[in-house]
Amino acid sequence: MEFFPHEIVREGQSHLIEDLDLAFAEGKTLLAHAPTGLGKTASALSVALKYAFQKDKKIFFLTNRHTQHKIAVDTLRMIRKKTGKNISVVDLIGKKWMCNQEISQLFGTDFNEFCRTLVEKGECEFYSNVHDKNGLTVQAQVLVKRLQDEGPLANEELVLVGAEEKMCSYELALSMAKKAKVIIGDYYYLFNPFVQSTIMKKMQVEMDDVILIVDEGHNLPSRVTDMLSSSLSSIMIKNSIMEAKKFGYQGLIHWLQELNSIINHLGEFEKDKEKLVRKDDFIYRIKKVVNYDTFIDELEIAADEIRKKQRKSYLGGISSFLESWQGADEGYVRTIEEKSGRNGSFLVLQYSCLDPAIATKEIFQKVHAAVVMSGTLSPTFMYKDVLGITNAVEKTYTSPFPPENRLSLIIPETSTKFTLRNEVMYKTIAEKCSDLAALIPGNVAFFFPSYSLRDEICQFFRSSKELFWEKSDMSKEEKEVFLNDFKQVKDKGGVLLGVTGANFAEGVDFPGDLLQGVVVVGLPLARPTLKNQEVIKYYDQKYHKGWDYGYIFPAMNKCIQSAGRCIRSETDKGAVIYLEERFAWQKYYDCFPDRIGLRVSKDYSKFVKEFFS
Repeated sequence: MEFFPHEIVREGQSHLIEDLDLAFAEGKTLLAHAPTGLGKTASALSVALKYAFQKDKKIFFLTNRHTQHKIAVDTLRMIRKKTGKNISVVDLIGKKWMCNQEISQLFGTDFNEFCRTLVEKGECEFYSNVHDKNGLTVQAQVLVKRLQDEGPLANEELVLVGAEEKMCSYELALSMAKKAKVIIGDYYYLFNPFVQSTIMKKMQVEMDDVILIVDEGHNLPSRVTDMLSSSLSSIMIKNSIMEAKKFGYQGLIHWLQELNSIINHLGEFEKDKEKLVRKDDFIYRIKKVVNYDTFIDELEIAADEIRKKQRKSYLGGISSFLESWQGADEGYVRTIEEKSGRNGSFLVLQYSCLDPAIATKEIFQKVHAAVVMSGTLSPTFMYKDVLGITNAVEKTYTSPFPPENRLSLIIPETSTKFTLRNEVMYKTIAEKCSDLAALIPGNVAFFFPSYSLRDEICQFFRSSKELFWEKSDMSKEEKEVFLNDFKQVKDKGGVLLGVTGANFAEGVDFPGDLLQGVVVVGLPLARPTLKNQEVIKYYDQKYHKGWDYGYIFPAMNKCIQSAGRCIRSETDKGAVIYLEERFAWQKYYDCFPDRIGLRVSKDYSKFVKEFFS
């Protein structure tokens, strides 16, 4: 294979390469459940490059993880070195993160408006050094050519170049993207309708010229529904009233106070702290105070002026929400709920997307060919349905790692089922966890369904090893320090007490002997919120699989993701233990994509001792 970067193709990897070859040749979408270690990135990029050069196509490699950007860039550097071909690559992240202006605390609409205003007024020297009235400046043309010739650059490197040359690194990246063979970026570059239309226009690319690689594809549905959702909180309204007072927008103050009253009135609950809200009911209440469209326009005009003075505006956030509230009904739900924060409770009005296919179906139909790949893309038929992929080829690959290097065990003795939660059960679970922490040498990680449940159980947990408590709101720096400290104690042994689906259950590697065991404690089934009930109802009507698609499969995928932290290479050895009786029930047991060597036994101490002896 011309573009394959390594000397040897592994056995399972050769099947993946063949399937990619066929899917790209036939213009289909391959849904690949491919476990860690199969070499997904190298396989997908090498096959895609073959077609991109043959058929003059552009590759979009999209991922939601920053570490995967680096892996893709490094793989492309290896391919370029091996083939000698000038493979032009652009690694894009959000415009805000590539900006050289002082823009801390600016997000979303505020940053975009701040950027637009500076550019329009000619006050951004970084932008002006890249573009003049004739297009790219001469200096920018020279720099773009130099960067393209140098080969794949990571986004951090491009940002440094932009700072040195006093040029906007985002605009440099877009200029390079016109000729680039590979675009590495976040999901929203293709799946956010507004961003996609802007990017494709700037790159002068048609969708049928795109070969799409979606990495960590199990995250795509939730990321897309988040992109298509919006919310308005009582905190935002209070801040916007203060903002209107500060900048003298007297006319808006009355309307905002009335909006606050409307939210408070809608948030009068009988028993549960949430309820459905009808689209027309909310609009009607506002119209009794002010014309709905006039309100949006006046908010946006004020927000534009305020951003010129302080860059950020709450009024703009309210305008955006009111705009989105008028959106479609099909595939969406409108709710209001009371939430708890640091300073007490507050109300949130939400317009939530239930169906990612609203955005994804058309993309997969239009691109030349695609692959959606992940180590937990299981079951593949669910992803085919929820992403609206009509030309799918579904494939499941086995792990390339020796099965004897892993102990897989279900202990069917305890349960985190809501009806069984009490102090006796918490003590029993803690006792089993204490046993396992002692039986498994070195570092071990426990993943619980939630922080509150972990804290209830772990008040009874005992271990001679050092304990590492994951916190819900850790910064990037705090996570790095936490992980580093945990890895440092591997010889004496440490215990990570984490949460399934949170900071350390995905996207974190513990190669070698840095982690000897993972224990998944309980099932992280979603809370039966109104939104989750609506998701179940929606997929029941659409596919007759509401309970599976909205409840069981997402929870099991979180468990399998957490379990995957343990064994990251063919030489790693470790125990993966599922502590919950429901894992042995048929409907949950069938969700495990790889059941080779998976035992169900209450005699866990015998198996763990034998394995580590």
